[in-house]
Amino acid sequence: MSEKASGALIVCDPLRAAALHGLSRHLPVIGVVSTGPRWLQDGPPSFDSVPGALDAGADRVVVLSPYPAMADDIRLCRERHVPVIAAGPVPRGVRIPAGDLLACAAGRWRYLPALARLAEARHRPSFGTPVFLRHFIGGGTSVLGLWWAALEGLELAVGVLGAPRRLWVAATGGRGRWHATITVITVDDASAQLVVTPTAMPGDEVMLLGTGGLVWGEGVRDAVIEQSDSGVWLLPDDDAWPDGPWAAAAMAGRDDALKSNLEDSLRLDLLSTLRRATRSGRLESLATG
Repeated sequence: MSEKASGALIVCDPLRAAALHGLSRHLPVIGVVSTGPRWLQDGPPSFDSVPGALDAGADRVVVLSPYPAMADDIRLCRERHVPVIAAGPVPRGVRIPAGDLLACAAGRWRYLPALARLAEARHRPSFGTPVFLRHFIGGGTSVLGLWWAALEGLELAVGVLGAPRRLWVAATGGRGRWHATITVITVDDASAQLVVTPTAMPGDEVMLLGTGGLVWGEGVRDAVIEQSDSGVWLLPDDDAWPDGPWAAAAMAGRDDALKSNLEDSLRLDLLSTLRRATRSGRLESLATG
């Protein structure tokens, strides 16, 4: 009787399928579960569900995109002593004791080269004091996806500009296409504008203005452009997706992959504020602290 295969199960939306090749270079991958309406192609084997993948031998789980059954699947992983890392928080009802198997790994942005270089630039004397950040990121294929993408932008903003004092949220969408714009004012009176779209970009587009200079990265220009009779396609370089090195570092327990700049209460408050903004069609305010 042959032994079951083992390796990491990747759970993600088709929007992030381009990250799978890089993940396979950093972790042994047994397969993938799609959280979207279509299967992921040209990658690891597909499973219908997390329980099915665990039965097939998955010995760790990497959740790149949120989905409604996430809390139940995490409970099952805990029962089976399977380590889990997630690129964002669980939206409901899973209490995780300190040092337990689940790591809500909020440091993914630190492994994207353009964002890491931008964060380092703020410490150069010639750059001066950071005063404004603009950040575009894809991910708004659902309300939960919108939330996780907005949180990642907010993690970056707080990491670069400092703690938030007040946020204003505008959001709209439906049928798999959700947009949000979040304006942040920090305790030091710096500001940020965070934009989430439904599309995927091979690298986040970002700009940081300081009192002594400007740093920016145009993520879409990091891609290879392919043109044919059927259209124009962007073929992203695996290195433009930080998921592989981030997931390996988070599984190893590295602090820079796990550390969050945000309080848990702010994370959950942002989700409720996004939902309120999509219902009201108005700008919604969120105070912090």
